[in-house]
Amino acid sequence: MTTESKTRKKIFFVLFISLFSCMLGVGIIVPILPLYAETLGATGLWLGAIFAAFSLTRSISMPLVGRFSDRLGRKRFIASGLLIYTLSSLGYIYASSAVELIVIRVIQGFSSAMIIPIAMAFIADIAPPDKEGSYMGIFTMALFLGFGCGPILGGLMKDLISMEADFLIMGGLCLLALVLVLIYLPRSSSIQKNQPPLDIPFRTILQSRSITAICFYRFSNAFCRGSIMTFLPLYAYNSLHLSGSQIGLVIASSILLTAFLQLPSGKLADKVNRKMLVIVGSLLYFFIVPFIPYTADFIQLLSLNIALGFLGALSLPAASALTVTEGKNFGMGSTMAIFNVAMSVGLAIGPLTSGIILDLYGLSGVFYFCTILGFLSTGIVSWLFFRPSAPADNNAR
Repeated sequence: MTTESKTRKKIFFVLFISLFSCMLGVGIIVPILPLYAETLGATGLWLGAIFAAFSLTRSISMPLVGRFSDRLGRKRFIASGLLIYTLSSLGYIYASSAVELIVIRVIQGFSSAMIIPIAMAFIADIAPPDKEGSYMGIFTMALFLGFGCGPILGGLMKDLISMEADFLIMGGLCLLALVLVLIYLPRSSSIQKNQPPLDIPFRTILQSRSITAICFYRFSNAFCRGSIMTFLPLYAYNSLHLSGSQIGLVIASSILLTAFLQLPSGKLADKVNRKMLVIVGSLLYFFIVPFIPYTADFIQLLSLNIALGFLGALSLPAASALTVTEGKNFGMGSTMAIFNVAMSVGLAIGPLTSGIILDLYGLSGVFYFCTILGFLSTGIVSWLFFRPSAPADNNAR
C-alpha cells in the first residue's frame, strides 16, 4: 500500500468518525427543539423561522466557503466550523425567546457551511473514478447514522434529565469532533488530484443540466424533510400523545434506515443509471408523505417513517455521485457548495412555508403541500435529465 493510499484511508476514517460525532450532537436536539421553542412562545410561523434561519444562513455562506476551500484547503474550514458550533451550542440553554433561538440558529448555520459540504468535497477529492457512488454512500452513512441516533438519545435525555442536558451533550460531541480533526486529519494538500480551472462562475456551473436537475431534486427533498422534521414532533406529541423517547425513535427510524442503506444504494448507483434512481426514489418518497396525518398510533407512524427512510436512501447516493462527477470538471468545493445550497434553501423555505400553512390550514395541509411540490419538482428533474442535449452535456450513467 502506497503512502498516498494510506493517507486517503486516514482522511476517510477521520472524517467518518468526526462527522458521525458532530451529527450525533446535531440530531440530539431534533425531537426537542420544536417543543423547547413552544415553551418560549413560538407559533407555527416562528417555529418555521427558527428552523429556516439555520438553513438560510448556511445557503448564503456555502458558495463562498466552498470556493475558498478549493484554494486554501479543507481542514482549516472544517475545524473552524466545529469550533463555532461547539461554542454556540451553549446558547440554547440561556435563550429566553424565539428571537434568541433564531440568532443561535443563524450562527450555527454559518458554522455548518464550513463543515459538511467541505467534508463532502474532501471525500470527493479522494474518490477513485467510477467509485463515486460507493465513497459518497459510505460517507453519507456517517451523517445519517449520527443524525439518526441523535433523536433517540435526545428523547431519552429529555425524559430522564431535561432539555438542557441535550444542548450540553450536543456541544460536547461537536468538541470531540473538533479534537479529532485537529489532531488526526491530514491537510488536503497531502492528496494529489486533478485541479480544474479555478474561479469558474457559478452561473457557468449551473448551465450543466445535470447540476440544475440535481438542485431541483435536492431542494424538493430537503423542503419535505425539513417540514417533516419540524412538524412531525408536534403531531406526534399533541395528536398521538407520544413521549419524547417515542418521538425520537420515530424520527430516528427513517434516518437510520437511510443510513444503513447508503452503502448498498451507493454500490447500486455505480452499476445502474443514476438519473433513473433519483427519479424513481423521489416519486415513491413523495407518494408516501401525505399519509402521515392519517396515522393513528405509534406503530403506524413508526412504520410509515421506516418506509420513508427506505425510499429516501434509494436516490441520495445517486444524486451525490452525479454531483461528484460534475465537480471534477468545475471544482469540487464549488460544486458541492451548490449541491448543499439547494438542500439548505429547501430546509429553510420548507419549515417557513409549512409554518404558514399550519397556521392557515392545519397540519394535514403541510404534508399535502410537500407532496404536490415534490411531484412537480420530480417532473422538472426528469425533463432536465432526459431532454435531448449535446453529447458534452450528457453526463448520465
